[in-house]
Amino acid sequence: MSYYESVYKETINGFEIDLSVTPEDQAPDWYFENDEQRGELYEKIDNGTLLWFVARVTASKHGVELGTAYLGGCCYESINDFINEGGYWDDLVDEAIAEAQAKIKLLTEERAE
Repeated sequence: MSYYESVYKETINGFEIDLSVTPEDQAPDWYFENDEQRGELYEKIDNGTLLWFVARVTASKHGVELGTAYLGGCCYESINDFINEGGYWDDLVDEAIAEAQAKIKLLTEERAE
């Protein structure tokens, strides 16, 4: 079981959004021109110049987790780069919120007996 560390929180569309990360245990599977490039990347990950992690984004209300999205293989210089680049972060937030909204709808709809 992986331990996730909360590294960023904000409120979006009425949901408490939490970004938690854990170290990625899979090696990068990208294409490299040569072994030197691969070695340089691994060195930057090992010395902390680059972060190599699995991201977990949760959407909650009043402390109740309602939606979650995950993405592995994240390689960035900082958490801020991950959040501010406008790519995967936005997609993960949208996915977690959509799951949360669906769960709220399911829990609050009237059931015919």
